[in-house]
Amino acid sequence: MSHDPAYRSLRRAHRRFGSRSTALAVGGFLLYVLLSSFAPGLMNSSLSGHLTLGLALGLGQFVMMAVIVWRYLVHMRTRVTPVTRGLRGLARHHDEVAARGRAAAQPPVAPGAGEFRPW
Repeated sequence: MSHDPAYRSLRRAHRRFGSRSTALAVGGFLLYVLLSSFAPGLMNSSLSGHLTLGLALGLGQFVMMAVIVWRYLVHMRTRVTPVTRGLRGLARHHDEVAARGRAAAQPPVAPGAGEFRPW
């Protein structure tokens, strides 16, 4: 199964999406931490009333995570799930063919053979 081109494309797409979304999440958080550490004047600048840039960027982390999770769900539904269903059907077909081959290769068993009679 691992040599199937559909399986390889599935793994590649999943890995690519995972690395991009992880880089985006870690990069956004790292940017927030670095700005908080090295630019406190910028982070304390007021945007509106008591809302500062630092607070807005901190709340933006939640928004960014929600967008990443939403994109992950869309990605799984549109790109991964159809390929997975196809591969699952292919695996079931291979299992059925292999089971038929094993059943044909085994010698027939006489009825009642291998059964134990009660005392």
